[in-house]
Amino acid sequence: MTNSENGADGGRTDMTLRLKGKLQWVPVGAVVVLAAWVVAIPPVATGAYGAVGGTLMVIAAALLAFFTVTFVGYLVRPLRIAPHAEGLTVRLPVWPARTVPWSAVTGVDGAQLTAGGRTNAYVLVDFAPGSDALPRFCRPRSMYRRLAPSLGRSEEAQGLCIEAQVFDLEPAELVALIRECAPGGVRVSDPRDAMYGAPGSGSAPHE
Repeated sequence: MTNSENGADGGRTDMTLRLKGKLQWVPVGAVVVLAAWVVAIPPVATGAYGAVGGTLMVIAAALLAFFTVTFVGYLVRPLRIAPHAEGLTVRLPVWPARTVPWSAVTGVDGAQLTAGGRTNAYVLVDFAPGSDALPRFCRPRSMYRRLAPSLGRSEEAQGLCIEAQVFDLEPAELVALIRECAPGGVRVSDPRDAMYGAPGSGSAPHE
């Protein structure tokens, strides 16, 4: 489905995507784990293998700190998506807001993937080749790469994957907001238009 030619005339609309339900406790758990790890560093550093063990503990603590800051960011500064006339602005929790121009967006799909008898819903934003407006390690981009083959994309495809099971999101609402602002050349499909997988399978598309 292609949206109307005057879709870009709509006003700017923001959607804040907060962590869903019990997932809000994940950042709290990450803080507790990091604190416990930091407390454990001195005893290890003064032990028999202190030089090696302490160094490894510090390196691991730095990695834990990175992931903890990211998780906490999703709690205190949630992911925000703002479609407007110039493009799709995405504000990541620990990254300045970036705008992906419509020229770099090839399509937007509300998709459902069934695997092992469980169906999960996503909003997919497909990027044109070479588009790199957002860091590749952020969750929406990394999840897109991970699920691309199961969602009918090539392994080299790039884009965003917004997970309805992670964020407090109604896919149809986000797709509708994007459709209001996207120009006519950008394909926008409703969630019911794209379903993939089958019970016990994670890749075969079906209607």
